[in-house]
Amino acid sequence: MRTTDFSQILFEALQYSGNDRHNITDETFAQFRDFITARLREAWEQDEWPDLCRLAQFTTSIDANNVVSFTLPSTAGEVLGVFNKNPQASTRVTDLGYELYDDGTTTKVIVQNRILTDGWFHYRIKCPVLTGDLYNPTVVYSQGAQVYFDTGSTTGTYMPVSGKPHRGNFYIALGSTVPANYNPSTHPLEWQKIEIPYIFGNYCSWGAAANWLVSEGQLQEAAGLDSKASSMLTAEADKVARQQNQISKIRFINPYT
Repeated sequence: MRTTDFSQILFEALQYSGNDRHNITDETFAQFRDFITARLREAWEQDEWPDLCRLAQFTTSIDANNVVSFTLPSTAGEVLGVFNKNPQASTRVTDLGYELYDDGTTTKVIVQNRILTDGWFHYRIKCPVLTGDLYNPTVVYSQGAQVYFDTGSTTGTYMPVSGKPHRGNFYIALGSTVPANYNPSTHPLEWQKIEIPYIFGNYCSWGAAANWLVSEGQLQEAAGLDSKASSMLTAEADKVARQQNQISKIRFINPYT
């Protein structure tokens, strides 16, 4: 998947909204981080973007009530289809009826086919939630903690450093604890980068700028930026459907399989 740096989205959003990208406070960063997160989810769940969709095989289990089901992986967001065969390998595939069920611990997919033992399912991966603050070298981070860090300059600042590339992104702590001063540049195995799809960069920048204008009561100006954001997402959908011709192929149902 082609990705973009969060810092690129942030800088553009600040510029579009009339803010100064060279004077970013903790408050301004947090505000735009939350605006961008909201826009990212809107774009993420709006369509079946090829970058975000996965196809995986499953094996069913049967409970005491003869209910046939399989458990979703932790990375799965929305289920988009369940099939008796791999739809990438054959056009003679049957779309299976299914029902989502959450028992409070895991999410299961109940398959409406009592004799099915395995098959394939199409799903969209979960949208990340960006919550991290600027990396603090004096803090010991617990597993799952999230930080923002610039690996381009290795300084972890909000603003670009002269003569250095700026690649600011969010990272999740992997170890039970990550010692102080173990940043994503010096100890990359301690952290997992949160990837942001390139296709959503422009939409999030214009959309976050519009959100900021709304928060400032500049509704008329915000409407113009919001329209611009929508056009950016439409352009990406056009790339997928028209330019790259990524339209699901027709599946012919075979009643004998």
